[in-house]
Amino acid sequence: MGNSVNLEVLTEQALIDRFHVSEISPRRFTREYFLNNRPVIIHGATSDWPAASWTLDNLSQFIPDQSVSVRNNQSGVLFDANTMDFQSADMPLHQYLHMLRTGANSTPMYLAQTNLARLMYRPERLVPRLQYMRASDYLLQSNVWVGTPGLATPCHYDFAHNLYHQICGHKQITLFSPDDSARLYPNPKIPAISLVDVAAPDYEQFANFKHATPIQFVVNPGDTVFIPAGWWHYVASTYDNNISINQWFLRLWSRNTQQLQMIPPMLNHAFRHLFLSRNR
Repeated sequence: MGNSVNLEVLTEQALIDRFHVSEISPRRFTREYFLNNRPVIIHGATSDWPAASWTLDNLSQFIPDQSVSVRNNQSGVLFDANTMDFQSADMPLHQYLHMLRTGANSTPMYLAQTNLARLMYRPERLVPRLQYMRASDYLLQSNVWVGTPGLATPCHYDFAHNLYHQICGHKQITLFSPDDSARLYPNPKIPAISLVDVAAPDYEQFANFKHATPIQFVVNPGDTVFIPAGWWHYVASTYDNNISINQWFLRLWSRNTQQLQMIPPMLNHAFRHLFLSRNR
């Protein structure tokens, strides 16, 4: 993986639809985006959430102080796409937030993919179901992400649908359709992870990546991105300190066939992860 997360402008980009919450009903979302497995950006969908007010200054008022695991790779990359290795340090949450507010960190730092249910009692009080989710949808997990500029999550896809909410600060997201999977050179050991460094692609090693069609955009506070199951995404923090929340969910009774297609790779990923963990 490259050390820089300053993204070059990728050519031949596709576009993504962007709406205010007042412009798209849950029915329209389901009909035009969920069932067609299409990503979309909706602004203002979390405006009534208590968590929508979170900042680095007040986050400790909502989440009790406790020890948290913080990624601190010098490169800023969340993990190595080849080996899945990463560096981290445990520290009190209040200390981590103070470091970010004062700029005392010497490396990019990331409280990444941390289950809110492990940090607080009844997180649904602050992070409820989005109106675009049905009561019967199975909410797998709600995660919080708190980080600095200079961070990147390697390109990967999730087995469940993802609602990605930008709470504070900004991020740059690059999406690729499942149709681009072969052009993204999946890791043979962990096929849900791409070997391509989207920030600085090696076109000699990954020549077909030139033919992939990215969707690249910036998310602002108040934006929610629907990232359907199986869509590849690369997420970079290039501008400022930031807070994000994501919710993984499944719609158990749906005509969205991508969910069914995710079952074999999900089982394969679980088996490989268990095997690799036991052999480390």
